[in-house]
Amino acid sequence: MTALIQVLAVAKHLSFHRAARVLGVSQSSVSSRVKALEDELGIVLFDRNTRGVRVTAAGRRFLDQVHEALGILDHAVKMARTQARGEEGELRIGVHALCQRRIKSRPFGGVKPGHGVTCRGEWREGVARRPLPPALA
Repeated sequence: MTALIQVLAVAKHLSFHRAARVLGVSQSSVSSRVKALEDELGIVLFDRNTRGVRVTAAGRRFLDQVHEALGILDHAVKMARTQARGEEGELRIGVHALCQRRIKSRPFGGVKPGHGVTCRGEWREGVARRPLPPALA
């Protein structure tokens, strides 16, 4: 992941030195990571010269895909965080048949439907009438 972020920075700044400065790492670190990635992929991403770098055609195509992939990963992380915080999902609560009237008359105060949270009631008497397993009785 670090190598991909560094490759994007080099492409943006067209300079290993400026990319390293923006990322807060050494130029040699950026250069060696990018070179290792190029070797691993078998693709030359940048044409290097003394005045900077130029993105190759293959590099441009790769970088477009990397940029899109990182956007998808970022979205996945955000969605997982909203799920973990309870801002999205579904809340299911089982209620014994004898308590139905009280629960139906008072909606769940802390649950606010909307913003990805679904709240609905389903009352199934058949489930409540089954005897409890011995371990729970």
